[in-house]
Parts: sequence; C-alpha cells; structure tokens
Amino acid sequence: MPYVEYDEVEAICSDCGRIFRSEDALAAHREESHAGAPPAAAKAPPSPAVRCPECGRAFDSTEAVRVHRSRSHRG
Repeated sequence: MPYVEYDEVEAICSDCGRIFRSEDALAAHREESHAGAPPAAAKAPPSPAVRCPECGRAFDSTEAVRVHRSRSHRG
C-alpha cells in the first residue's frame, strides 16, 4: 500500500483499520475486501473512541491511533 500523508487521510475502514484518501476509495475497498460481510456496526456494538494519548484526537480503533501516532508524532 502506498504511503499516505496523515493530512491526506479521509477515511478509515472500521472493519480492518486500513486508511484511504477518499470515501470513494474506502467504498471500493469495502466492496472488494469485505463483500458479503455484514457492516461493522452489525457485527458488534460500536466501540468507544480510542484517543491519541499525545493530542487527544479520537479514532475508531487502536490500529488507527497507532498509524496516526507514527505519522503525526514522530519524534
């Protein structure tokens, strides 16, 4: 998967945590990778937001926070 700058991230797949530059790219991914699977909301109740410990921004998964931290808070 090509590198995506953090400020270019528009959508994160709630099923697998992959990030995309557009909602259209996410929709195509979901159709190809998760076709036939129930939407994430149907699988389990929504989980509480996971917050970045450095800036407090909320994300849907710990994987999304990990990606965010590696790209935004390098140090």
